[in-house]
Amino acid sequence: MHLSIVKMLEKENHEVTYSPKITREEILQIIPEYHGLIIRSKTPMDRELLERASNLKFIGRAGAGLDQIDLDYLVTRGIKLFHAAKGNRDAVGEHAVGMLLALMNHLAKGDQEVRKGIWDREGNRGHELAGKTVGIMGYGNMGKAFAKRLQGFGVKILAYDKYKRGFGNKFVKESSCGWLDF
Repeated sequence: MHLSIVKMLEKENHEVTYSPKITREEILQIIPEYHGLIIRSKTPMDRELLERASNLKFIGRAGAGLDQIDLDYLVTRGIKLFHAAKGNRDAVGEHAVGMLLALMNHLAKGDQEVRKGIWDREGNRGHELAGKTVGIMGYGNMGKAFAKRLQGFGVKILAYDKYKRGFGNKFVKESSCGWLDF
């Protein structure tokens, strides 16, 4: 976390322990004392750890991903979860489009060669996206943002999400079994 969070929380009368290098073993020892945690993705909140968190009321996840948190167990314990589900979805969608364009058009290779005075027109000829099929694994906030940005490129979009069904629309074809549908 950025250190500004400490002052922000203390201003709201919270007692804060800031331990960015804490080990799992250390967390297991001290977690019974805490009512709330604010974590990054490197801290897995699995059942073993959560069972020891006898006073825990909430977890704040600085970021969007929840794959490291036992969500079912949080529900059974009544532990509230706060996270930034949509926080960086637009930036991720734009970055993914940029990376796709760079890949399809050999931008890194072409840039390196031109800087060395090499002009290899045919060796760096790219491919337009129009008419291609782009597959998206996971159609949550990030996958949707990526698909939205691809719509103007004339691509077919095939998306798979192991947790969701019924999300297909006129721009996105839903796949029920990975990449086998198209």
